[in-house]
Amino acid sequence: MLEILGLAPDEYDLYRVLVETASATPAQLAAMVGTDVDDVVAYLASLEQRGLVGHHVSDGVDHFTASPPTVAIGSLIIERQRWLRRAEIELERLNQLYRKAADERTASDLVDLVPGRQAGLQRVAQLVRASRREVRLTLRTTKLTSPEHDFVEERRALERGVRFRILAERGVLDRPNVLSDFQDGQGIDVRLAAALPSRLLVVDSEVAMVPVMASPDDLTGGALIVHRSGLLDSLVALFEGLWADGAPLLESAPDTDDELDGTDARILRLLNAGLTDHKVSNQLGLSARTVQRRMSRLMARAGVETRLQLGVAAKQRGWL
Repeated sequence: MLEILGLAPDEYDLYRVLVETASATPAQLAAMVGTDVDDVVAYLASLEQRGLVGHHVSDGVDHFTASPPTVAIGSLIIERQRWLRRAEIELERLNQLYRKAADERTASDLVDLVPGRQAGLQRVAQLVRASRREVRLTLRTTKLTSPEHDFVEERRALERGVRFRILAERGVLDRPNVLSDFQDGQGIDVRLAAALPSRLLVVDSEVAMVPVMASPDDLTGGALIVHRSGLLDSLVALFEGLWADGAPLLESAPDTDDELDGTDARILRLLNAGLTDHKVSNQLGLSARTVQRRMSRLMARAGVETRLQLGVAAKQRGWL
């Protein structure tokens, strides 16, 4: 848990045991944590060097005690914050140099080639990891993600407040349970389009990435990195045009007094996107009868008699 402060997991486990214990010898600690005494002695030496533990000798035997967490851990946090602040200052300095150099770029400098699929996947992760405000992403039916893609960087970006807008082809939803990759909530919106020209990733409106070849979509042919330029502006405009025409699927829900529960909201959005009851049930792991029953309740709640009327009422009420 405290690896970010430079503590190894075994060192943290040992410190935590000491926090819960008034005083203990290396042998006693080894028995508590199930580790060799020699390893415990080495961990204790490291912890003592960083001020997390102290020791005294009683009857010729070393006894160790934990330093108060507020003092010991707090000092490590302050030290790390200082290093991070220095890194932020250096980052801003580098950004200023980069922007200055960008103004002097020639046409050939505006696009970089990333050769090969593996290098392309690594660059995707790097770009998402560096995102600060917004990530725009298109997904085609031919290939949703690589098998090893686990959305780790995307989840971390969401946690630090980055907004995601994902535009996917309708055919993506032919795969059962594909919505498990995308969750309703603050920070992520998903829309559907009938067809998309290519995969596209745009990060903070500052850099974009597209495959060298529109098909296949698995980056086998490598990728192009597009820096700030008229070409980047065109790619952003392309995404925004496609986004405006897309059908909302998942959205960051607005705060309303007439808010739906998550399942009803998803059902409405999927049906509005053109999916049949059967496909909706497959995506949400519900039976077709459950979907129909919930739709009936929604129509009664909105005071309408047909699904067409429900679609109009849902937009008026802010459900879509």
